Amino acid sequence: MAQILIVVAAYVFLLMGVAHGALTLRDLKRPRAFTPRDASLRQVMQQSSIALHPAINLWNAWLGFSMTHSLGLALFGGGFLYVGIFDPNAFATSWLLQIVAVVVSAVYLVVSIKFFFVKPVMGSAIGLVGFLIATALAYA
Repeated sequence: MAQILIVVAAYVFLLMGVAHGALTLRDLKRPRAFTPRDASLRQVMQQSSIALHPAINLWNAWLGFSMTHSLGLALFGGGFLYVGIFDPNAFATSWLLQIVAVVVSAVYLVVSIKFFFVKPVMGSAIGLVGFLIATALAYA
């Protein structure tokens, strides 16, 4: 049961990361997902530099942040998917893996609640619950 929970939880994060990355890549050529609904706002973002470095415009920074966010989700989900499929005993015996899975999932849930919409909240909640129950089963 714990193995199934780890795989499902990890798969949800991997899926969210890959989907987010695909939408971001599409936005490089044809902005439709993460662009403001008001097209003039995107133009202002493209013309506005960020305070950190004047050569970086806000639109490119936005897309870069989206790509790195996608990569983080995909690596987190993919890493735990590997553990869940090929070495679920490592999860059951490693408090470090358990803590990382639960804490990172909880952080994604809090960030999703604060900044995103219902689908990332639901995905993060499913992942967190799966990792929490798998952790509890390791001590049962």
